[in-house]
Amino acid sequence: MSELVLVRHSISAHNPVEAAADWRLTAEGLRRCQRLALHLAPYQAQRLYSSPMPKALQTAERVARLLDGLPVSECPLLAEHSRQSNAPYGSAADFNARMKRLFAAPEELAFGDETAFQAKLRFQRGVDAILEAANGAENIVVISHGTVMVLFTARYNPVDSYQLWQSLNMPALIALDLPDFRINRVIEDAGAP
Repeated sequence: MSELVLVRHSISAHNPVEAAADWRLTAEGLRRCQRLALHLAPYQAQRLYSSPMPKALQTAERVARLLDGLPVSECPLLAEHSRQSNAPYGSAADFNARMKRLFAAPEELAFGDETAFQAKLRFQRGVDAILEAANGAENIVVISHGTVMVLFTARYNPVDSYQLWQSLNMPALIALDLPDFRINRVIEDAGAP
């Protein structure tokens, strides 16, 4: 049975004067990609698919090099929930409160430029296109972001979205069985030694 492996990017540098969409990996984030690659190697993916946001793309590129130079394909539909226009990161407590509202009311615009429902549907379109191109013949690895990964996972599994989101470190992975997207495995900290 093939699997879809959703990977949350590695640790990025929080910069309060820069949009979160532009954040890049820290030195520790780059180091943690080595452990992530060890977790991903058994899936024997033929290609990595990535959000175009720098923190995800850097994670994908680093892991791809560690996995014998796998190709990386960018897919804009795999980007994080759109937060640029009206959502400064603020304090961790403020951000967590906004995230709790986002998961609790997915069809309301909690913050940013799209609802959780819209973000989930966009991410779903990206995953569907990737799966259609692969034609079910292989395990698929998608390197993306915590919020959209959790929204997608919760669509097919009875999980508390906010609680699952909080549990995921950077990097983390959720392996889903295909074709039903049922959770097979969760590694909350895929970069830990």
